[in-house]
Amino acid sequence: MTAQDNRNIGWCKPGPSQTVAFGMSVAEGLPKALRQLGALRIVFVTTNSLARPGGLAERVRDALGVDCLSVVSDIRAHTPRSDVMRVVNALKDADGVVSLGGGSVCDAVKAARICLANAVFEPDDIDRVRASRLSAGLSGREALIPPTLPFIAIPTTLSAGEYTSFAGSTDERSGRKEALASPGMAPDIVLLDPAMTVATPPRLWFATGVRAVDHAVETWCAQNTTPLSDATSLHAMRLMVGALLRSHHDWEDLSARQDCLEAAWLAIQGLAMGVDAGASHGIGHALGGTAGMPHGETSCVMLPHVLRYNAPVNGVRQAALAEAVGQPGRPLADILTNLVAVLGLPERLRDAGVKAEQMEAIAAAAMQDPWVHSNPRPLPTEADVYRILQSAW
Repeated sequence: MTAQDNRNIGWCKPGPSQTVAFGMSVAEGLPKALRQLGALRIVFVTTNSLARPGGLAERVRDALGVDCLSVVSDIRAHTPRSDVMRVVNALKDADGVVSLGGGSVCDAVKAARICLANAVFEPDDIDRVRASRLSAGLSGREALIPPTLPFIAIPTTLSAGEYTSFAGSTDERSGRKEALASPGMAPDIVLLDPAMTVATPPRLWFATGVRAVDHAVETWCAQNTTPLSDATSLHAMRLMVGALLRSHHDWEDLSARQDCLEAAWLAIQGLAMGVDAGASHGIGHALGGTAGMPHGETSCVMLPHVLRYNAPVNGVRQAALAEAVGQPGRPLADILTNLVAVLGLPERLRDAGVKAEQMEAIAAAAMQDPWVHSNPRPLPTEADVYRILQSAW
């Protein structure tokens, strides 16, 4: 089955600054995207695994033709600052950048573009970007120049960082993953080609799919939802759960993969428009920065436990999602626990390599994350977070 069977094909412009191409191959969509952006001298950013001889990166290079100035191919998980700086230096002579990969690759390019725009060329100087504000009218703050270098992203996972104007980068001095944010950081064009996802390891594909579910669930259950975020989160849930199971049943089903890509796009829209996430995301950030746990897997473990904790205050909202995925009357936490089990993903923190002696440090780090404090049911103390971690360990 091809991605085009019974599929719409086209270009969607959901906002003033981004276009999403869906239902078409990289060979078809990338040259058109380059022409649209007027980009001639391209840096290509990807991972070592995709850049191997015969890998999917070759298809992208073929579509780029002679326009590729250089390739940066060894971006690591959690986007260390030193990797961001390598991308910055590669971009100095470019008039466009194309990425192929998951969240770490996309975040590296997003962070590099904002650093390049503000003449940041050393890892420690990223502190200056983080401390700045776009509005020069804020007293005592340096104005932050938004990025302008054209950016085309080709996702290979379902983490959906391609649709947000913020990026995570790990400060190697502290081991903490920190956010960079600025309007204009999101890619100008996102190409959704399901064929570009078939080399993604199954555990990563399915874990980032559960991460997309987490995006939809926590924005649907947030305290500051909007009618638009409700619409995108609800449809993302309807689409994603079934598509993940279809993809699990048939790894080569490109139609299922296309549905997964589109669901991930929808699921993140709440976050992109400013709706808050909750403790699954907040604790997940701490698990990534402190214990090195992949963010998709943090959602696999933490989301059901956070849902159970939150059920006394948003049980009705959770029930609506259970109904949306065809299991009315069943606790949403149980539905998602079963999904994680079927997909063969870790259900407990200890299954993901988190050690009991790390729990206190994780709880302390989580209290520094704003999304722990926007959780629908308050988590006022470190001890409250620690109890959820214990239930998940």
